Amino acid sequence: MAAPRNPSCHMLSGISMGTKPGIRLIVSDVDRTLLTNAYVLPKRVVDAVRATEAAGIRVVLATARSPIGVSRYVTQLGLTGPTICFNGAWTGDLAKGCGFDSHTLGNQAATDVMEFAQAAGLSPMWYEFDRVHVIKRNDLTEREAAKTGEPLFVTPLADLVAGPHKIMCIADRPEHLTKIEAVREAFCGRLAMSSSHPRLLEICARGVSKGTAVANLAGSLGFKPDQCAAAGDAENDLEMLAWAGVALTVGNAIPEAKRLAHYVGSSCDQGGIAEGFNWILQEQVGRTAFPDTRPLSCDQSTPRLQEY
Repeated sequence: MAAPRNPSCHMLSGISMGTKPGIRLIVSDVDRTLLTNAYVLPKRVVDAVRATEAAGIRVVLATARSPIGVSRYVTQLGLTGPTICFNGAWTGDLAKGCGFDSHTLGNQAATDVMEFAQAAGLSPMWYEFDRVHVIKRNDLTEREAAKTGEPLFVTPLADLVAGPHKIMCIADRPEHLTKIEAVREAFCGRLAMSSSHPRLLEICARGVSKGTAVANLAGSLGFKPDQCAAAGDAENDLEMLAWAGVALTVGNAIPEAKRLAHYVGSSCDQGGIAEGFNWILQEQVGRTAFPDTRPLSCDQSTPRLQEY
């Protein structure tokens, strides 16, 4: 059973994993958890992740980004095996370009969201496996695609026949946050909606979440919740933080994430999540490297990453 959650910062007194079966898997969010607010991956975070893997604990990234958008960080961290993308709508092996699990929005539902958001004055973006479509290109969508290094296409809605893994609505000004909430209210209960930042609303097929994807992946690898840790900072991370036996977060996280956390490190701009990884390693001092986990088979029907 997981120790009680506590909102205090840094290492939480009285919490020990000595009676736990041992953490075998850490699943971590990317933006504003591993990365700084400027999208930099600090060296101390890289070092902590690599030390964790060297100790026999598998590290998996779970992100709202697409496979293309997260691939550079998977490479920098030296990770192999599964990655969870699109808030849980796709799980697969980026090196092999194949998926274990994939969920897309129905075309009609996706079209409804795009039309509603566009009419509300937002800039909706339609994310397929390896490309992003917009109805109209503007500075906002250009900047967003540039941040993640994804190809951006202007495509009429009538030509978008394949359902997306995700639609993202962007508010570029504080007064547009009410428009984000209008989209959330309009499709509540029909689709899965979450936010990785107050100015973003990410929409997936009903039932999709990081929490569900993490639970499914852990089960495939043969891990129970108390053998898993999760790290995250935002609304879209809350379900996986609650599911995992140990929850880690950073000083810049939303209050709800801090309330779920067993360990709250310093800000992401200071590489604070490295402190959480190191805490787990220190709690498991003396453990030998764990044996390899169950292999996962790829669904070869999933498209491979394309270069642009």
